[in-house]
Amino acid sequence: MQHKGLISLVAVTVVAVALAAVVARTTGPQPDPLAGKPVLPEVASRLGNVGRMAIVHGDQKTTLVRDGEKWSIEERGNYPANVTKVRQALLALADLIYVEPKTTKAASYPRLEVEDAGGKDSKSTMVTLADTKGALMGDVITGKHRDDQLGGGEGGVYVRKPGTAQSWLARGKLDLAGNTADWLDKTLLDLPGAQVQKLVLTQADGSSITISRDKAGDKLALANMPKDKKLKYDSILDDAAGTLSKLQLDDVQPAKNFAFPTSGVSHAQFVAFNGETIAIDLADKDGKSWAKIAATGTGDGQKTAADLNTKVSPWIYALPSDKAKTLRDKIDDLVEAPKAS
Repeated sequence: MQHKGLISLVAVTVVAVALAAVVARTTGPQPDPLAGKPVLPEVASRLGNVGRMAIVHGDQKTTLVRDGEKWSIEERGNYPANVTKVRQALLALADLIYVEPKTTKAASYPRLEVEDAGGKDSKSTMVTLADTKGALMGDVITGKHRDDQLGGGEGGVYVRKPGTAQSWLARGKLDLAGNTADWLDKTLLDLPGAQVQKLVLTQADGSSITISRDKAGDKLALANMPKDKKLKYDSILDDAAGTLSKLQLDDVQPAKNFAFPTSGVSHAQFVAFNGETIAIDLADKDGKSWAKIAATGTGDGQKTAADLNTKVSPWIYALPSDKAKTLRDKIDDLVEAPKAS
């Protein structure tokens, strides 16, 4: 009888455990219905309709606007944006997928960098997307990235929808530059050094150097080369002549709104073998070296110069520091006394 009682007790226990498991599955924590779904569903389904993308990071705002296949930046006078970068960002936003709910506590948002965007100390980035008619398509606050967070090489990023408490880990990887200048089409102009016949650099103090050659393929020479000096290195004149080769900008402003300095201005003139002449005025302002560029041309260089003027005349460009430094070269930057043997 005791044996039968023990069997009955075990059977009852097994049934109870099974029922508890069923109850736990039906009444316990359930997967969030958003898990596995797009963070920006309308963007994911109508990506081709996106006509505006506004990005807020810290105290900077960048507004990218589409016109046909072209994108421009409102905060830079509608200067052309880097279309490839914009398209990559849109595709990445469309591919964001909710994976796992995270904190709902506002005090914990900064740890994930999903706090409200726009504050000076905020590290989050808020993206707002609208269609070509201006209708809202979606918005999201994006935060810290976690490489390989989901395994298999998949990256994750923390996100939160504006106005909601719930933050999430989402599947995806974003490159949303907070600096407006990083969205610019950086291509400016391209004058290969081999095409330069003469280069004249005149500095704000009136000093000037001239580098030239008679015909293409000749070696460049420095005019008035001091007899007791030598070039610092063999290719230094070629480097100076190649300053405008594949030249990129660091930043840009509309010329009509820019007060170009009237003092401390240096000048550079590049004369190409095809008859094109590119003139640059360079001055520092707000920690950047800004350039006014103009071109003239004769013969084969006339159309090239006209096309360049059409592109550059409405703008003032901030040049990379290394390029600005070269344009300010003086004689002592190019030559040195021979070393004693």
